[in-house]
Amino acid sequence: MADYYTLLTNAGIAYETACKAAGLPIKLSQISVGDGGGSVYNPAATATALKREVWRGPLNALFQDEKNPSWLLAEVTIPPEVGGWYVREAGIWTDTGVLYAIVKYPESFKPVLATSGSGKEFYIRSIFETSNASLVTLLIDDTVVKATRAWVMSYLAEELGKLDGKQSVRVAATGNLVLNGAQQIDGVAVVAGDRVLLTTQTLAKDNGLWVVANGAWVRTTDANTSAKVTPGLTVMVEEGTANGDSLWHLTTNGPITLDATALTFEMLAGRTGIQPGTYKSLTVDKYGRATGGANPETLAGFGIKDTYTKPEIEALIAKASALPVGAIVAFPVDTPPPGFLELDNSVKSSAVYPDLSAYLAGKYNKGDEGVGNFRLPESRGEFLRGWDHGRGVDAGRDIGTFQGEAFKAHNHRYFDDTAATFDPAGVWQGGNINGAPASISAGAFLSGVDSGTTMQLVNAGNTVNTGGTETRPRNLAVMWCIKAWNAPVNQGVIDVAALVDEVRKASGRYLRTRVIKANEVYQSGPGTGKIKYRLVGGGGAGGGAFSTTSAQLSAGCGGASGAYAEGWLTQGFDGLQVTVGKGGAGALAAIGGNGGRTSLGSVAAAPGGGAGGLAANVAPPLYLGQSPNSERATGGSTINASGKGGGGVNGPVLTFCTSGEGGASVFGAGASPRGQTTEGENAFSPGSGGGGALSRPSCPVNLKGGDGADGVVIIEEWT
Repeated sequence: MADYYTLLTNAGIAYETACKAAGLPIKLSQISVGDGGGSVYNPAATATALKREVWRGPLNALFQDEKNPSWLLAEVTIPPEVGGWYVREAGIWTDTGVLYAIVKYPESFKPVLATSGSGKEFYIRSIFETSNASLVTLLIDDTVVKATRAWVMSYLAEELGKLDGKQSVRVAATGNLVLNGAQQIDGVAVVAGDRVLLTTQTLAKDNGLWVVANGAWVRTTDANTSAKVTPGLTVMVEEGTANGDSLWHLTTNGPITLDATALTFEMLAGRTGIQPGTYKSLTVDKYGRATGGANPETLAGFGIKDTYTKPEIEALIAKASALPVGAIVAFPVDTPPPGFLELDNSVKSSAVYPDLSAYLAGKYNKGDEGVGNFRLPESRGEFLRGWDHGRGVDAGRDIGTFQGEAFKAHNHRYFDDTAATFDPAGVWQGGNINGAPASISAGAFLSGVDSGTTMQLVNAGNTVNTGGTETRPRNLAVMWCIKAWNAPVNQGVIDVAALVDEVRKASGRYLRTRVIKANEVYQSGPGTGKIKYRLVGGGGAGGGAFSTTSAQLSAGCGGASGAYAEGWLTQGFDGLQVTVGKGGAGALAAIGGNGGRTSLGSVAAAPGGGAGGLAANVAPPLYLGQSPNSERATGGSTINASGKGGGGVNGPVLTFCTSGEGGASVFGAGASPRGQTTEGENAFSPGSGGGGALSRPSCPVNLKGGDGADGVVIIEEWT
């Protein structure tokens, strides 16, 4: 037999046998220690009590051994205020006072501060064997039992495993795996003990977090039960060619039954296969990640469909222009309209007016225009006339030449008003006819008229014909202009490369996203020409619960989410102070705190959400409405919105109800409502509200409302 051991007593065996026969559980409740009567001895199974008991107290824990299911482990912690004696024996007692097992314990002194000068807690663990450990039940008083360190660590591990955020994995698989032995995954040789994320198993129920083993793999301890695999589970991947340095989350909605429910994971952030570089066109997924890039050189490459090609535009311009380049038009003002130049014999640049230069082809150049220039015709003070062009009436004159004034040979005989006769000798031969009647010859210019002039015409027989009041020829001075170009863009030649550049300037190119969770002074990254900002205020806390008797029920309302602002800035964004509002803090049996205000300098501000109300401590309780919304955001050039109010209390009075859920922000849901006696759930999504606490009847307790989530500022940087 070992030096130190635990024996089932004869009385204990008899008690166990009786319980089995009656189908009753074995109930163990207390443990005692003794000093062995002053010396070490070997306990026997016939014992019904310790030799000399010095202390007795409730068992802290009783559980099966992990390796041997027929072994039971009993634990107790002796408080520091008792002692001053040696421990040499221990006994485990049933609820009926039977000494079930007796322990030979290594001689140890239990000091006490009052007499020994020092004090300590004394921990005893006993291992004993039973024929059917599943029948053994521990009866404890949870008001006096102290938790052991091992129990606390185990409890913490279990509770931490239920959180959405998991410990990182070494690699994430890129295809279906056989879950056995070490192997190569995404370019990494994994070994026993490595954590692996599986997202592409043929049976989606097998997806999740696994630990590599030399034999069969097992799920990781933080994701091996349904309670630990929750919607929104997130995990980072450390290594791998395709998936290294990426963040994944579980998109499957609850309820989830592990090893039965199909699990779907998606990459939130990480490598998408697009190579580093500068791209004019990007393909972006629902998480804002660039999944494709190109550098098109045409409008079609940019996906612009509501426009014409360069040849189509030029054809439309040519068709739309009623007058071709080179047409001469008279205008009654001194300012040529767009597309025209005055015919003033001036020198123009061929580069500026390429169409007109090509059309005139240097016809009116004198030789002193300089390289790259051409000369316009002269029209000032001139009548335009038709070119003879082979008719023969004005032969010998080329196009563009001038013609001096000329009258054919003719005579004028004037009428002597004093003698009332014609003077045959009085003749004017052509030239100036001022003050004398003039004959109207074929080919005269038509003009505006002055109807106050009297004219007398002489016929071939020297008879005076007086036709009454006649008209004298007049003319109107105009500005003669020439059509110089057909389009206001580059004088008839559309520069497609320049047009593409203008399109690029108007739209911009996405560069990067900055997620700001703490106060800082914003400075943009390289190449930033404008920014898109999104900010949400801190979420309000949920209301606490306040009860004083077992007849009362108290449930707090959920906190409101923070307000939301969104917009663009094209200048003045560097150096702006970013303030991120904190989530409201839940308070014990009181109204929690409001969410903090998030701002981007003086450009935009998003107030925090209001706190959820505290439930009344009356029976029946007062049903509360929703908590107040946040104030409306200001400064957003695209969106200025208020936060969403938290949920109120729901359900029948004193039988079943739930506390209020937190208000959802634009970035996700608020805290969930509670349906049992517990404090409010803390919010997770940025800017969302905390949940209300709930204290049900028969469980009077004061509880804290859930904390609201901190706000956030997200800035997209664009060229």
